[in-house]
Amino acid sequence: MLEMKEIKNDIESRIINSEKVVILPHNNVDFDAMGSSLGVSLIAKKLKKKSYIIVNDKTHLIEPGVKLIMDTEKKEYNIINKDKYQGLLHPNDFYVLTDVNKKHLVSIADLINNEDNVLIIDHHDKDDQTFNTKSTYIDTSYSSCSEMVTNLLCNFKIKIPSNIANYLYAGIFLDTARLTKNCSADTMKAAAKLLESGANINDVNDLFQEDFLSDRKVQNLISRIQMMDCRIALIIAGEDEEYRREEIAKAADYSLKYGADAAFVIGKIEDDIISVSARSKEKINVGYIMSQIGGGGNNYSGASKFEGSNLDEIQKKLIKVIKPPYYTNG
Repeated sequence: MLEMKEIKNDIESRIINSEKVVILPHNNVDFDAMGSSLGVSLIAKKLKKKSYIIVNDKTHLIEPGVKLIMDTEKKEYNIINKDKYQGLLHPNDFYVLTDVNKKHLVSIADLINNEDNVLIIDHHDKDDQTFNTKSTYIDTSYSSCSEMVTNLLCNFKIKIPSNIANYLYAGIFLDTARLTKNCSADTMKAAAKLLESGANINDVNDLFQEDFLSDRKVQNLISRIQMMDCRIALIIAGEDEEYRREEIAKAADYSLKYGADAAFVIGKIEDDIISVSARSKEKINVGYIMSQIGGGGNNYSGASKFEGSNLDEIQKKLIKVIKPPYYTNG
């Protein structure tokens, strides 16, 4: 695992010598990206530097629980969109990427002129789209970026407020399917630390509550499940159906309950945008498979996004790379 002291020393030095800290979760922000971003904001606050979290997603596409966090914390932690940030941009801004390392998954990548000003904290594999910076802290052995940031906060000896503890716990909860997969002893220690800091499991569960219509949409996806060779589940949404990215991911997670070692779900998230979500029980490296079609991830989860394609084209592209050897680490 990464040496947290090394990350601490690097990020501390970079923050102190910057104009301000700009925190960048991935597009289609989720609990892990948002929780870890808010955790990094605490570090900036300790070092007495102004920080901003940039989220440029369309409001109606944001998971309700994540949107609730954003609405609650946007003033305290300066959660703004790309247009607002453009008016604040400074050449000595320091960018911290959380739960992401690839340019095409960051909303303001086109505004970053000097990649040396970027620091990455992530648990997804890098590829040729990863920002070219020496400050790259990627470790796929972590369950989540929230686990990494929790450990980093402990190294800074920062007292984690109970609300941020809830959000970090939600990030771990999401990426471990409620602590049922991809969990190590260190994951449980991080979760315990957050509980000690005031995280409340009932409050976290409330963030994950589903509305009836969203749950029906996920169940509709699951009803389309096809079992392929080598215990792989595949779901293709209807051409006239539109989903949130999180609904597609939930269908992939749920599909693993049917004896599949890996699951892939393809569906529209906007008129001209198709999302692919992949989940695995670890035997099949879905992150590697996603990297073959322009996405990424790790052994347990992966995703990719396409513009200007149709579902049939993406299905053919995916099936072409899901071929022996299925059980691969790339």
